[in-house]
Amino acid sequence: MGNGDPVFRVGTRGSLLARAQTQWLVTTLGVAHPRTHFDVQIIQTTGDLNRNIPFAAVGTKGMFVKEIEQALLDGVIDIAVHSLKDLPGELPEGLDILCTPLREEPRDALISKNHLDIDSLPHNATVGTSSIRRQAQLRYYRNDLELKELRGNLDTRLRKLDEGEYDAIVLACAGLNRLGLAERISQRIPISLSLPAVGQGALAIEGRAGETAVYDLLQPLHDRETGDAIAAERGFQAALNGGCTIPAGAFATVEGAHITLTGLIAAPDGSKVVRLTDTAERSDAARLGRTVAERLLNQGGREFLKG
Repeated sequence: MGNGDPVFRVGTRGSLLARAQTQWLVTTLGVAHPRTHFDVQIIQTTGDLNRNIPFAAVGTKGMFVKEIEQALLDGVIDIAVHSLKDLPGELPEGLDILCTPLREEPRDALISKNHLDIDSLPHNATVGTSSIRRQAQLRYYRNDLELKELRGNLDTRLRKLDEGEYDAIVLACAGLNRLGLAERISQRIPISLSLPAVGQGALAIEGRAGETAVYDLLQPLHDRETGDAIAAERGFQAALNGGCTIPAGAFATVEGAHITLTGLIAAPDGSKVVRLTDTAERSDAARLGRTVAERLLNQGGREFLKG
């Protein structure tokens, strides 16, 4: 390392997936900026420290990002690497998403004994997931399934399935792909059956607003289509004041100059779902997200959120 070479401090969670995502970022940035050095710092978050408590009971938006964002605000790190779906709809003042790399596969994944898909699971099969978004949509589709809480890192969840605690579990395809575990996927669940979480499959590289050196450093990794899709989905999330405890999902696709967003709000017990799709100019991505959320709230979604 030359004395004059720039060094950027990168903060991340300590999970296997978070480390893999951060290593990918650092390696890719190293190719784009061969004289730049990166110091990776592992930061424990509220979500990591409360692994055995149900998500809803932890009761905090940003449970996997808050301590990392504080490190950014305190100047301890220069860049934070997040799974975008962990970010709340509103960021702390002074922070911004500086880069969204090309999105990984957004769908939910079913991992089951004997590689069965959802339709083939036995009656009253036990399915593990901590996401109330996944729970509500699975209940809506198959109300016989016995849904059980599933916490822990990805490798812990797979082990619990293998040890027989569940007949199947639901994870994100993206995490399995990034860790080289795609062969474990029994079914890539259709988006028509399980709409993903906002930002699922995407990474968010967060930094302090206005720091042009960091922004410029990251631009070789930024994917504009992913960025526009995420703007629509996060517009939806912000309009719902959304965190982990709201049974809602959104997914946007970009084609040419247009962006199409599908949003969903479900009753927590899976008894009802409201869902709609709308299209707008890419330049109106965030407004499209807010509009879809407001229409869903007016079509019954507001009552679900009260329940």
